[in-house]
Amino acid sequence: MNGRMLVVDDEALFRQGLIHLVRNNPLGWEVVGEAADGEEAIQAVHSCKPDLIITDISMPVMDGLDLAERIHESGRDIMIIILTGYREFEYAQRAIRYGAIEFLLKPFSLDEACKVLRKAHERYRRKQSDIRIREQYHQVDRTERWREELASLLLHQQFEEMNNWVEGLLEEAARMPLPQCKSEIHLLMKVLTDMLAQQLQPQESGGLDTFGPDPLLWIHTVPEVIAWARSKSEEWMDMMMRLTREQQDHVITRVIRYIEMNYAGSCTLQAAAVHVHVTPNYLSHLFKKETGQGFSQYVSKRRIEKAKLLLHSTRQSMADIAEQTGFDNSSYFTTVFKQATGLSPREYRKQGAAGDHHE
Repeated sequence: MNGRMLVVDDEALFRQGLIHLVRNNPLGWEVVGEAADGEEAIQAVHSCKPDLIITDISMPVMDGLDLAERIHESGRDIMIIILTGYREFEYAQRAIRYGAIEFLLKPFSLDEACKVLRKAHERYRRKQSDIRIREQYHQVDRTERWREELASLLLHQQFEEMNNWVEGLLEEAARMPLPQCKSEIHLLMKVLTDMLAQQLQPQESGGLDTFGPDPLLWIHTVPEVIAWARSKSEEWMDMMMRLTREQQDHVITRVIRYIEMNYAGSCTLQAAAVHVHVTPNYLSHLFKKETGQGFSQYVSKRRIEKAKLLLHSTRQSMADIAEQTGFDNSSYFTTVFKQATGLSPREYRKQGAAGDHHE
């Protein structure tokens, strides 16, 4: 990758010679502008956006040291090479303080100039590599943060908030230039696709390429990018709501089956949650929402129903029935049964026997 270079010298022939040198040797630089003094160079910096300025130290209007100072004070990250006929240490010291990375002492040879420019390009290449690494880490951090925020909203089924979150990000992207806008939307689509893949069974995930970034290659305006992203985000939201609904139904079905298999023994909310791979708090909330009863209330009701059946259809003792329906002992069984039915187990059995005899 070539860096962008600005040549500054009040001698036109010298400038042209330096430009010719750069353009005809593989030094890693592209000359994007030239200036005859520091004032012109300041204007060129705004329009050319160079990565490197090579400037004479002695020029009218504004010399090279004043130019280096102005660049330094502006906060721009531009490398500077000073061309000088001076050997005085204070000049070098001042130039270094303002960010000069190299000096070329006039007159210099072709080899000397090439060596300095290649060395500057290696420095530029390392700097660009560092920038890319930082950007990648920043992108990973943002991706993880987005995933966590969306996952939290999904866990609590806050679909309206999820929609507002996505819309807020689209509004921010709409204010960016096209390349940054596309990059932002590409990242969003990756996060949405990854989250959807986690919700789908492996055999269902084949159609996820519809959320991929490829269409962005053929879109050339920011409004079109945002319109496409909004459409895909709405599709994603619909799919997530449907999948969440299906998974909730599946969870409740599995929990009720688990209760049927385990109510005669230890049948706790914690154990059921482990069985269906959700947290106890989530299961408690979901179970109450879907069945209208708390988990413990449902289990107790199922145990009482089974006990009623055994009281009517068998002559088993209270202790045996209590054991078969998940109660610790017959005393506790009697207490719970009476609270639920208004009758003790013995009274319920007698009432059932009387009804059968009457028939």
